[in-house]
Amino acid sequence: MSADLATRPEAAAPVAGEPLLEVRGLRIAVPGADGPVDAVHGVDLRIGRGESLGLVGESGSGKTLTCRAVLGVLPGRCTVAGGTIDLGGTDLATLSAKGWRDVHALRIGAVFQDPASYLNPSQSVGRQLAEVLRIKTGLGRRAAKARAIELLTAVGLKRPEVVYDQIPAHLSGGMQQRAMLAIAISCDPQLLIADEPTTALDVKTQAEIVALLRGLRESIGLSLLFVSHDLAVVTELCDRIAVFQGGRIVEEAATADLLAGRATHPYTRSLLRAAGLETTVREDADVA
Repeated sequence: MSADLATRPEAAAPVAGEPLLEVRGLRIAVPGADGPVDAVHGVDLRIGRGESLGLVGESGSGKTLTCRAVLGVLPGRCTVAGGTIDLGGTDLATLSAKGWRDVHALRIGAVFQDPASYLNPSQSVGRQLAEVLRIKTGLGRRAAKARAIELLTAVGLKRPEVVYDQIPAHLSGGMQQRAMLAIAISCDPQLLIADEPTTALDVKTQAEIVALLRGLRESIGLSLLFVSHDLAVVTELCDRIAVFQGGRIVEEAATADLLAGRATHPYTRSLLRAAGLETTVREDADVA
C-alpha cells in the first residue's frame, strides 16, 4: 500500500458508530406488464464510517438494484418509488443530475463486475485516471499524471509507469479491475460500492482483489458496500451482512454471528451451507 495513501488526513480513524449511509424504506419500481411494480420492498440499511456491509442473495433478489439506487445509476425505466437514501446528510434519492456530478467520485466511488465495460478501449488507463483527477480535483496535467501513477502503485499494479500508457485490452482482467479501483478511489470518496467485482476473476486473482479492498479500507478509512452472490467472499471482507430474498432483507447480522451459527432465517442458512460453511451452523437454530 502506498505510504501516501496511508498517511493522508482522510485516513484518520472514523468515529465509532457514526453513520455514513442510511437507507430507509427504499422501494424500487421496475416496468411490468400492467405498469410499474416494486422489485425492492421497503429496504432499510445502515453503514457506519469505516464499516463494510455485504449484500448477498440470488440473482434477482434486489441487492444490485439497491446498490445501484445508492449510486444513482438504476437501469432505464427503473425508479426509486419511495424511501430515503441519506449519505452524510444528503438525500441521494432527490438529487438532480448536477447534484450527482458532485457526488460521483468525490463522495462515492464504484467498481463493477466487468471493468472492461467501464474503461475506454481506445485510451490508456493512465490517461483515463488522470482525466478523472483533472476534471474532479482540478489538478494540472503533470500533477494528475504523477498522482495517477501513485494510485496505480497503491492498487498493486507492477510497473505502474508502463501500465499508465497501456490500453485496457493489453491488461488482464485482474489488472483492469485494479485500474478501476484506482479510478474509484482517486478522489478520496467516503463510500466505495463494489458490485460483484470478483465474480469474473480466477480464484487467485479474486483473493488478491479481496485483500486489496481490505487494505484500502483499512488504510484510507473507506466505508464499503460490497455486493455479491458469493457468501464465502463476503464473509472474508465485511463486518455485517444483509441477506436479500424476493426484494426484501430477510436477515441482517454481524458476520461473526452468522459464522458462529446464529443465523435465524432458513434462506441464510441455506446460503451458508451452499458456501461450505455448514459446519458452523447450529441445526437447532431453526425457527418456525
